[in-house]
Amino acid sequence: MTGGILVLMRGTWLTSPRRDFVLIGAVGVALLLNVFVESISVELLMLAGIGSIPLALRAARDIAHTHISLDVFNLFAIGVSLATGEVVSAAFIILMITSADILQLHTSRRTQHAVEHLLKLKPQTALRQRGNTLETIAIGAVRVGDTLIVESGQAIPVDGVVISGRALVNEALVTGESVPVEKIAGASVLVSTVVDTGAIKVRAARVGKDSTIERMAELMRSAAANKSKPERIADRFAGIFLPIVILFGAGVYIVTRDLRMTAALFLVACADDMAVAIPLAMTASLGWAAKRGVVIKGGAWLHTLSKVRTLVLDKTGTLTYGTFRLDRLEIEPGIEEKEFWRMVGVAEKYSEHPIGRALSAQARDRVGEIPDPDDITVHKGAGIAAQMGGHRVAVGDEKLLQLLHIPMTERMRNTLSAARAASVGTSVLVLRDGILLGSISLADAPRPEASRSLQTVRELGIRDIVMFTGDNERTANRVASQLGITRVRAQMKPEQKLIELKSLQPRPVAMVGDGINDAPALARADVGIAMGKGGTAIASEAADVIILTDDLSRLADLVVLGRRTMSVINWDIVIWGLSNVVGFTLVLTGIAGPALAAFYNFSTDFLPLINSSRLFRSKA
Repeated sequence: MTGGILVLMRGTWLTSPRRDFVLIGAVGVALLLNVFVESISVELLMLAGIGSIPLALRAARDIAHTHISLDVFNLFAIGVSLATGEVVSAAFIILMITSADILQLHTSRRTQHAVEHLLKLKPQTALRQRGNTLETIAIGAVRVGDTLIVESGQAIPVDGVVISGRALVNEALVTGESVPVEKIAGASVLVSTVVDTGAIKVRAARVGKDSTIERMAELMRSAAANKSKPERIADRFAGIFLPIVILFGAGVYIVTRDLRMTAALFLVACADDMAVAIPLAMTASLGWAAKRGVVIKGGAWLHTLSKVRTLVLDKTGTLTYGTFRLDRLEIEPGIEEKEFWRMVGVAEKYSEHPIGRALSAQARDRVGEIPDPDDITVHKGAGIAAQMGGHRVAVGDEKLLQLLHIPMTERMRNTLSAARAASVGTSVLVLRDGILLGSISLADAPRPEASRSLQTVRELGIRDIVMFTGDNERTANRVASQLGITRVRAQMKPEQKLIELKSLQPRPVAMVGDGINDAPALARADVGIAMGKGGTAIASEAADVIILTDDLSRLADLVVLGRRTMSVINWDIVIWGLSNVVGFTLVLTGIAGPALAAFYNFSTDFLPLINSSRLFRSKA
């Protein structure tokens, strides 16, 4: 049997999963035979030695960094078994640790398979329009700004914005949203979502590594590398508990002079179950969230979510759609409405700002096809200017007029003042060659699920809810009153959001946002949550959690998931502690020797794992 085992192990050693399966099978058979064949202990000793190699390498690495981890703890237990001649005990521990390695490998492979599945969803070609020409190109040749045609039954090849057309898009594979979403001009679309019915023309906004699918895949890869606080606590616990166990065992030996009892105590205290149960719980919860369109960058943030008592939310794009509806329109006498909207459409045709996209969509609805501008200049915080056919078109407020050196006439001032008095939204002037064409007021609407979601969050005990916004106080207070938010901070710059956020700590604070100006606060919050569907890449990078569906109802789900995960982990610790108390009692009363102690430890090790596996069936 010895030679056969060596050949089998040598042939599978380089392939870790096969090696572990072979090792489990060989140890299991050897342990069974040991009951009937006394001479099998040599094979058990050899298998224990082989099985200890991966554990010994991990433990040696930790010791080299002056870190006593659970691996060091478990290697110590194996060493005690072998030193006292309890080969069966060592084999039992190896069987458990190897089983745990396979279980952990399985959970990590679930993530890897999910990543691979995501990347397979990406279309390999796209239909690009250039002028009146259509051409099929490889997906790698698509560039930001390209115009792509997507018809019924086809997958959308990039993240982008709908330029024209109308379609029902199935986003279930990417966001978990089961109901097809209607997409019209101005709406954002995600790569790999499928057009169920209709056809749309899409302008590419994020391609290649910047696309949602690629970013989601990378986030899922990196999430597995982030240790949660409970996992770090488990390792720190090993560094404290191992010396205590050694001192306790030494005390027992001094009193009893019974080396077998001392070894049995060490075997009961083996903590290999905690090395797997906690990561298993985290993996299950991360997977649950990913299936519902939420990417959590590691188990650490589940622990933080369970502790959150203050919630800070950005307004535009988070509590509201970030897409504006027409609230008020005034066109100057003598100006044709079609010509007015044609000028607006030209200026805003390629705008990425929420107000610009809304104006562009309104213009297309009223005029149809909009000609391309010859040149566009964006003036952040003021408006936009465009050149077309020898005319200069400007859409913005008084700050834009100052930047373009256009004199502010009394008529312009009165028109803007009247628009602002009549609307709670944003008001802009429209000019052509410095001459006033009219004014437009747009208002941002709250998300329909926002009020209900915040009420659910309050019911979970998070009653300190604050809204941050760079918008004016009147607009901010209007949205806040609709959503039942009493604490509002308006007209905030990014650095002010950061300062205000710090003042809310040290109580655990969650921050929800979507824009570039939210990124510093998202990074500073105890847990930053980004709206990933319509949000910026910078916000997603700075955040710890990304809601790909932009569905605020996921906030309450995340808090519940964090608390449920921590509850399961706390029960893992209780189960481990109680099983140790029972085990120590069995040993100290002389009922269990080293072999029975190792078997007891092996049997009870599965209890925390079974408890953690409940999260795979969790409905949160």
